[in-house]
Amino acid sequence: MFNTNNWVNETVIAINSLKGEGTLEDIYEQVKNNKNIIIENYTDWKAQIRKNIYLHSSDCDIFRGKPGDENDIFYSIDGKGTGRWGLRKKSIETTSILPLSLNKYYKRSDIHDSLGGNRQRGISPSRKYPVILIFSGKRGNEYGYKDGWQNESIFFYTGEGQTGPQEFKEGNLALKDHIKNSKDVYLFEKNEKNGMYQYKGQLELLGFQYKDAPDKFGNIRKVIVFQFELIDSILYEVDEKNEILRLDNLNELRNLAIQSESNRELIDIKERKQIIRRRAAAIKKYALVRAKGKCESCEQIAPFYTAEDQPFLEVHHLLRLSDGGADHPENVAAICPNCHRRAHYSNDAVTFNNSIIDKIKIKEESIKQDN
Repeated sequence: MFNTNNWVNETVIAINSLKGEGTLEDIYEQVKNNKNIIIENYTDWKAQIRKNIYLHSSDCDIFRGKPGDENDIFYSIDGKGTGRWGLRKKSIETTSILPLSLNKYYKRSDIHDSLGGNRQRGISPSRKYPVILIFSGKRGNEYGYKDGWQNESIFFYTGEGQTGPQEFKEGNLALKDHIKNSKDVYLFEKNEKNGMYQYKGQLELLGFQYKDAPDKFGNIRKVIVFQFELIDSILYEVDEKNEILRLDNLNELRNLAIQSESNRELIDIKERKQIIRRRAAAIKKYALVRAKGKCESCEQIAPFYTAEDQPFLEVHHLLRLSDGGADHPENVAAICPNCHRRAHYSNDAVTFNNSIIDKIKIKEESIKQDN
């Protein structure tokens, strides 16, 4: 069930985080910590929560509806007036835009209803999932923000902060450390004509640099320019001649992939891209070796062999929205072309993707035990 009221959604999220029930004070604290609503914009934000609980509970006099209908969301656990609330239904879901479709347009409100994050800021880390949403538009030009594609896969994004030199704190720090903290970065570009946001893909940080730009008062200051590359171009365009692809030892491949994680402060894009490509090659080959010639989803033998006499499987990046990161061996699966298309385009893509995640998790646990 989905409710268009942001306060209702945030209260549902908060109570779910409290394992289905909590006092008003618990709920206030959870909503405050989630930071999906800017509570400073409200004279009495706690009153907003109370009002919307009362309006959506048949235990209250101001409830408008019939007991048990779609608006009867909350119930008083210990009786009216005790201040302890739970969800009437065990599983109440807000709308989901997952799986995200490349180049599809979304309302910004729908993006946040599904993924969380601050609704006003350009850099919006989510408390619901380990993701960081970044929003790009032309309006930032007046504040020295000039984002844009350098080619088909490289995107430059200016940090946040409208006055004074930009610093690595809050959203800027989150982007700088997104790989270390296993946070996926999703890019949305605004269509200035209709106000919708187009999903452009998942990014990985290459590096950053400082440049001079005016602040909102016209004063020249230092801004941070993040340099990103699309994940797909990293994982799926690994040079087949890469020497790493000739290795077949799981431990060696895993070590190569994780070893590259330690060098994160490179400024030179060319050198950074080389490191990323080496890691991507190790991750790709790791998944193929782990699969042993069988699809890691349907478990059928690869449909054919390549010219190099290798079983043909495609490496799929798992949309985890959980712990881990886009560039870790545990977050890819070697699957057949049919399962790969299903994971991206079917009407059960989310459920199907989650089933692959569960299978890879079991495989990885077994590998770790054997080692």
